[in-house]
Amino acid sequence: YPGGEGSYFDEIERRLGAEDRRRLGNEARPGVPLCYLFWLACHGRLPDRPAVVAAIPDFVVANLCGGTPTTDVTHAFGHGALDVEALDWHRAAIERLGLVEVRWPRIVPQGSVVGKVPVGSRRLPIFAPVGDYQCSQVGAFLDDGELSVNVSTGSAVIRLARGCEFGDFQTRPYFDGRYLSTITHIPGGRALNALVRLLGELAEAQGHRLHDPWDYILAEAERAGATDLNVDPAFYFSAMGDRGSVTNVREENLTVGHLFRAAFTGMADNYARCALRIAPQRDWIRLVFSGGVALRSALLRQLVCDRLGQAHRLAASEEDTLLGLLVLALRFTG
Repeated sequence: YPGGEGSYFDEIERRLGAEDRRRLGNEARPGVPLCYLFWLACHGRLPDRPAVVAAIPDFVVANLCGGTPTTDVTHAFGHGALDVEALDWHRAAIERLGLVEVRWPRIVPQGSVVGKVPVGSRRLPIFAPVGDYQCSQVGAFLDDGELSVNVSTGSAVIRLARGCEFGDFQTRPYFDGRYLSTITHIPGGRALNALVRLLGELAEAQGHRLHDPWDYILAEAERAGATDLNVDPAFYFSAMGDRGSVTNVREENLTVGHLFRAAFTGMADNYARCALRIAPQRDWIRLVFSGGVALRSALLRQLVCDRLGQAHRLAASEEDTLLGLLVLALRFTG
């Protein structure tokens, strides 16, 4: 950031402060529209006439239906500018970032019909798009007292809140006026894929493409048993930092089995730490595993259960987000 210390994102955090960050859901993310808009404003690249912020689904719906972009609160949260307590745009934070000239979409109630599209002789109602993250937990059928461990490309630990709760976690609006207490961007499948890419690099360089390596990886990780190899899977910007490591390496434990056993162990340790930030009383009744990585790896599930309790169930489908969308579609249409 010119004239200051650090990046544009650091400047955003300085301007907002702790109370604003709490009201925005307590999740500092450089990749949300609020941050992009700040950068555009600093460079004089915002439109020179009034313009509405529109996420892609809201933009598509507005164009299909010939209206102005609107949004549901679960989708509005993804803009990075929603006051989660008031469930309206955080005008004070927007002003502090010099974005008062920007127009924000109107927030509509859950299940609102925001337009109709002519298809042949019919006019099909279009409902306000919803947040994909929240959708995934509908598809996992998350219930009171359960702790969700979602592991796919990224991963998260999630619990239904008793209200608009704040703490050492993120607060996200959910459906039916409820909230989720969660920690997201925990290293997951992306970190495992980084290890797979490393192991396949020499073969790829010589023109050999590895077929699906996961059956072998999972079998070897099971066979390795307990390992003294340590893997911190924070290989990229995440809730657990942005510098991972592989330590305590010896010739005997430098194998695929030990490497991935240690990676799964590091992931399970992360989920346990995050779970205790969300629910330090450990008062959940069971775990819910969702996401392709969690459903595919019995070893990873067992390592998590060893830390958080054995009572658990699996989500009904690997496609939990699409299943959640189907559930909401049925609910919204009665």
